[in-house]
Amino acid sequence: MPVRVRFFPGQLLTAQDFETEQKYHLEMRRLHNRLLHGLGIVEGLGVSAADVDGSTVIVAPGFAVDGLGREIAVDQPVRIEAGACGQEICFVTLEYAETATDPVPTANGESQFSRVTEGFSIGIATQDPCHRGTSEALGLARLIRQGDRWIIDENYRPIILSAMA
Repeated sequence: MPVRVRFFPGQLLTAQDFETEQKYHLEMRRLHNRLLHGLGIVEGLGVSAADVDGSTVIVAPGFAVDGLGREIAVDQPVRIEAGACGQEICFVTLEYAETATDPVPTANGESQFSRVTEGFSIGIATQDPCHRGTSEALGLARLIRQGDRWIIDENYRPIILSAMA
């Protein structure tokens, strides 16, 4: 069950209290996203060929929600090399990622990261993440090898969320 911090005058707050408060709001937002909206692409994230030799693709900026309800924002186009995939069919995938940032000194002379930056990871997979039983990755496109180059399969349909859902 979700737990909220109950504040009262004169309460001594610790780092654990603030972490519990943040955890509550994150969990509730992700629960809302997952149960009321589902998973998939909300906007953008189209995949296009980046070069004439067909080895690089570009993922356009956009927004998605993964199967755990985590929001994934891609703020600028991302180039990815598809040539390393050793199969005839590969998938462009998107996953949520967190990175600890902004180290600050602590009272004992060490340092701790003071922020968590929410981000993403775009990769190439040999299986469609929608069919391999994971809720953490989203499939953006299917690539088909034709000779020594990749083409984007126009028949592949990633999971799309309605912005009104």
